[in-house]
Amino acid sequence: MLFHHFLLDNNESNAYILACDTTREALLVDAGCWDPAIGDFISEHDLKLTTVFITHDHYDHTEGLDAIVDRYHPEVVSLRGRLGQSRARRTQHGDEIRIGDLVGRVLDTTGHTADSISLAFPGLVFTGDALFAGSVGGTGSPKAGERQHARIVEHIFSLPLDTEIQPGHGPSSTVEIEKNYNPFFSRLAD
Repeated sequence: MLFHHFLLDNNESNAYILACDTTREALLVDAGCWDPAIGDFISEHDLKLTTVFITHDHYDHTEGLDAIVDRYHPEVVSLRGRLGQSRARRTQHGDEIRIGDLVGRVLDTTGHTADSISLAFPGLVFTGDALFAGSVGGTGSPKAGERQHARIVEHIFSLPLDTEIQPGHGPSSTVEIEKNYNPFFSRLAD
């Protein structure tokens, strides 16, 4: 498995490439803006960008999508069917995303937005703006906040403790650290 993180200029959002060593098929998680470093990485490692996974439909995670689709023609996957000019394959909780020999699972992490989803592969999970290192994404109402909290506990904190959390902004973390020390979940450690 090949993995790389990109810090984008658009609101300091994160984007990630995950690729299969065998088939060279690659997945891009979120597309906040077009960054030439993404293209350089794809070329340098002789990758075929087959899929873009969108964690939620906020500009700092989708603004570069049209440029990436125009360049590489990947399939776009999201909870919604359309993002900007790009059509997306709709997905839902429990669906599998295959990148060569790698198999990921879509997780419902709604709350920050109504279309927030995460994507878990063995050893790592992309959480978008649902869960950050030491924080959570803002929500529009207390009810949405409760839903987000419940989905994170049920779908993210049930992953192995050493699973790396790759958020939409900020540094990575692990399930163990966030489950035990994130102040939004401190009552779980009791």
